[in-house]
Amino acid sequence: MNPPDKPSQPPPLKPLSPQDWESLLDDFQQGDPLHHKWTAPHRLQSLLDHAFTSLLKKDFPSKLALLLFLEEFSETFFTHETHLNRLLESLRSVIQSPLDGLAITYNLKEQFMVSTTSIFITVNALEKFHARFVEGLVELLVLVINRPNHSMDRQTRAIACECLRELEKCWPCLLSNMAGHLWSLCQNERTHACQSYLLLFTNVVFNIVNTKLNVSILNTSVPLVPFSVPQWVLLGGEGSKEVVVGLNYKELRRAMAFLLESLQVLTPSGMMEFLGMVMPVALALELQASMLKVQFFGMIYSFDPLLCHVVLMMYFQFLDAFDGQEGEIVTRLMLISKETQHYLVFRLLALHWLLGLLSKLMFSGEVGKYKSIFELGLRFYPAVFDSLALKSLKLDLLAFYSICLDMLKLESYSGEEVGIGKSAAKLFEDGLVSVSAFKWLPPWSTETAVAFRAFHKFLIGASSHSDSDPSTTRTLMDSTIFHTLQGMLVDLTLQFQRLVPVIVSYIDRLLGCQKHCWLGERLLQTVDEFLLPKVKIDYKLSSYLPIFDRIAEDKTIPPGGLLDLLLKFMVFLVEKHGPDTGLKSWSLGSKVLGICRTMLMHHHSSRLFLGLSHLLAFTCLYFPDLEVRDNARIYLRMLICIPGLKLRDILNLGEQLLGISPSSHSSSFFNVHSPRQHYQHFKKSRNISSYIHIERIIPLLVKQSWSLSLLPLGDGSAKAGYLESIRDREPQVDLRDLDGSENLEIAPETERIYQPQEPLRVMDSKISEILEILRRHFSFIPDFRHMPGLKVRISCHLRFESEPFNHIWGDNSPTSQLDGEDALPAIYATVLKFSSPAPYGSIPSYRIPFLLGEPPRNGDISSQTVSLDIVPVENGAREEESFRAPVTIDLEPQEPTPGLVDVSIEANAENGRIIHGQLQSITVGIEDMFLKAIVPSDIAEDAIPAYYSQLFNALWEACGAPSNIGRETFQLKGHKGVAAISGTRSVKLLEVPAGSLIRATEQYLAPFVVSVIGEPLVNMVKDGGIIRDIIWKDSTADSLLGSSTSVTPGLERGPLHLTYGEDEDESGSSINFSKRNMGCFLVLIFLPPRFHLLFQIEVSDLSTLVRIRTDYWPCLAYVDDYLEALFLA
Repeated sequence: MNPPDKPSQPPPLKPLSPQDWESLLDDFQQGDPLHHKWTAPHRLQSLLDHAFTSLLKKDFPSKLALLLFLEEFSETFFTHETHLNRLLESLRSVIQSPLDGLAITYNLKEQFMVSTTSIFITVNALEKFHARFVEGLVELLVLVINRPNHSMDRQTRAIACECLRELEKCWPCLLSNMAGHLWSLCQNERTHACQSYLLLFTNVVFNIVNTKLNVSILNTSVPLVPFSVPQWVLLGGEGSKEVVVGLNYKELRRAMAFLLESLQVLTPSGMMEFLGMVMPVALALELQASMLKVQFFGMIYSFDPLLCHVVLMMYFQFLDAFDGQEGEIVTRLMLISKETQHYLVFRLLALHWLLGLLSKLMFSGEVGKYKSIFELGLRFYPAVFDSLALKSLKLDLLAFYSICLDMLKLESYSGEEVGIGKSAAKLFEDGLVSVSAFKWLPPWSTETAVAFRAFHKFLIGASSHSDSDPSTTRTLMDSTIFHTLQGMLVDLTLQFQRLVPVIVSYIDRLLGCQKHCWLGERLLQTVDEFLLPKVKIDYKLSSYLPIFDRIAEDKTIPPGGLLDLLLKFMVFLVEKHGPDTGLKSWSLGSKVLGICRTMLMHHHSSRLFLGLSHLLAFTCLYFPDLEVRDNARIYLRMLICIPGLKLRDILNLGEQLLGISPSSHSSSFFNVHSPRQHYQHFKKSRNISSYIHIERIIPLLVKQSWSLSLLPLGDGSAKAGYLESIRDREPQVDLRDLDGSENLEIAPETERIYQPQEPLRVMDSKISEILEILRRHFSFIPDFRHMPGLKVRISCHLRFESEPFNHIWGDNSPTSQLDGEDALPAIYATVLKFSSPAPYGSIPSYRIPFLLGEPPRNGDISSQTVSLDIVPVENGAREEESFRAPVTIDLEPQEPTPGLVDVSIEANAENGRIIHGQLQSITVGIEDMFLKAIVPSDIAEDAIPAYYSQLFNALWEACGAPSNIGRETFQLKGHKGVAAISGTRSVKLLEVPAGSLIRATEQYLAPFVVSVIGEPLVNMVKDGGIIRDIIWKDSTADSLLGSSTSVTPGLERGPLHLTYGEDEDESGSSINFSKRNMGCFLVLIFLPPRFHLLFQIEVSDLSTLVRIRTDYWPCLAYVDDYLEALFLA
């Protein structure tokens, strides 16, 4: 190869001073950005020239640092043959230069040889460059070593031998042709460098045997210099290489005999390397292992760990040669570990060796053969003053011995002759004495870690993690050591609460192992069985909450015992709460709720419903902390309303809402959805009423499509008299100071205008009684202007269809792959808001925590398997109710008029999206306004029917002729407002049979019937048994027809008829509809906020006459349709 062309115009590189070299070395150490300027092609050659020049200068102080620099960056600098050539010339110059103590020293020569050898090996000089460079390096090194017994440069000769050995390792059999000369040098060398000569010769012999090369190691006819690389090395091991039978066994065995006789000159480190090469050679030459045993076994009694390691290496290579001496090796290693004068590292190594040796013996398949060796371990206990590292390894040894004892028992089928009668449990208890301080040390102490490591070692025993067969685990659970450990852990937990976190970590370790998770579950079952009954209910119980949480996670443990204990603990916290408690109640209560949450996530709701509901209910009612009460209330509501799988999905911590990417900002401002997403959700919510339905539970008889709206008269400041339902009480003005006249009550302007003037009348006792009843009745009617008014409740239910809901909102949750109810979609935290243009006041919202979608209904019956089993109707209804949520709409009417209630919904889907939109409106009919009249609080229960009858008679008279009660006003509850009665009458003839009318009355008007008159009607109604607790009046048809005075107010005698004019005679101007009057119903209906509707239903065989009186005449517009729908439908 020709030298590279020099750059045409290279920038001149000035000679570098020592300071410049230091700066250059720092630049290279910093990395690429700084040393790139020095490694440019036009500067690299100049830099190397300056480096070699500086190495040969006498006054250059940093020669060793420069050599190390060239060695470290050899792949950067030595890329061409000229570079290696210059390096060899510099090395030759240094080696051949005489020592002067300043410029040329032994250290420089030695470092130069080491660095040059390292550079040649790093750049792979034999393969990438011409062989003459490697030959030149070997010649220089051989010239150095070819001066045996020269004491002045013995260290330099040893370094040269090491350099040649590295070259031999890199390119095997490189020095095979000079093996005879190397043997001669080994025989002549008598200084400490003899070890390097022996190792070099051993390495050459090892490579010859390993590569099966047929060469003579006694031939010295080939001179050392000049040296040439063998052809088989250049050809990569091919060519003149012979087969195994071509090995010169005689010469190689002579060489081995010489090497084994020279062991006394080797140091422990040299002995390690020597034996590592001699043992493969001995096996290849088929030498007897006893030869090595005689030479090396005595080193087991030395005090050097390397020599002991040499013996163990040889033992594992030649097991048969050391048969019967295992006990001697084990005894020696045990003594080493117990002798305190040895270094701790040596003692630890002895224990590791002992573990390895015993493992080899146990898996040899001849456990009974080594019974005496295993019995030695029964006396091998950790000492109290041993270091923790020694204690840990000795406890491992005891655990290993326990496994050996079990195997010996299995082989002998009897434990009497094994060991000295000790079991694994006894070994464990005795060995744990040395680390008993863990009971009172902090849980993070190293001694505690050592103790629980011993727990694990003894418990697992011979169980393998790779074995998937659970039979081994079942055997462990039935073992004595497992039962011993169970009791010990329970006792430790009761006596030392600080160890609970460590015990929990240990159980977690078992639960996290696929093979040994059964052991962890069994330990938790033991804790649940034996620990919970013994725990005292006090503040120290908080130490056990971590292990209670693990018990709550285990599905195999019934939660009843833990729930009872937690309930007692919450009662204790409530009783002990005081001003000095601080945040303790909040902290412990929150932790208990965390355990409840864990139970909800890992157990079926039906399994823990009773106990957990009691615990949460008690917490909601009595716990002193508000946050804990609120959280308990939330958990209780979810437990009641949400099924198990949906509930576990909600409670799963850390789960990101699907469809919402997490924001890097914590502020909610950055989590606002884009307008496009809002528009898409708006499009989805437009037709929400097509699959989310709210429906009345009891449908209306009359679907009112209109409502009567009256405009105020006059200037619009007030409504007419009948529309001004309640007005403030007018103050009485004393005019005596003005004109000396009597006190006069000044009526409002509207009253003076619209009410006719009534002449003065004398009030009899009957009118006084009526007024007294009405005053008492109105005094219990609330004034809705100053207090909550009467409520009208409309019961509905909410449901939604699953298929269109999934199609529109997208169900991407994991539950979509499930079957049954778990696969149905659900909505959460639903809020229904109501509004109405009708005078119903403020309507409160209604909240539904959880609702499942209705399963899809397949109309193709033929495609499904028809079951002939008889299924009760109640089961189907109950199943439908599980997909419907009850909804109650509370109205506070200010006028008893029908109307519409608009419904809007806001809810959360399972994927986190917000559902909002308008649902179908709910129709409110006149029948929704029907309430029972208020009963005064001082009326006894058995006197209520008589009170209702008297109230009906009083209102019937008051709503009759206006002159009955005049312009009397009645105070309402609160004594701030008054109301007046302005009655109206009407009549309705219905052609309906008596039986149909009675059934309709019993079905719809039974709560409002106050009296039944007439013997035939009374008998029919009483036989039905639906209408009860009313006034029954038996009067024959003759009395009704022949008496000049009616039995009740307004009940005319004779057959049913209509009168067209008030002045017409009944006998000549009436239309008869029936020959017999059976009787009548008296119906009293209260219309909020303070009005009344009265029915006198006169029943005959084929027709019915309904006489109507009310103090709110607009209701007559709806009553006519209601009666027709009630009786004629």
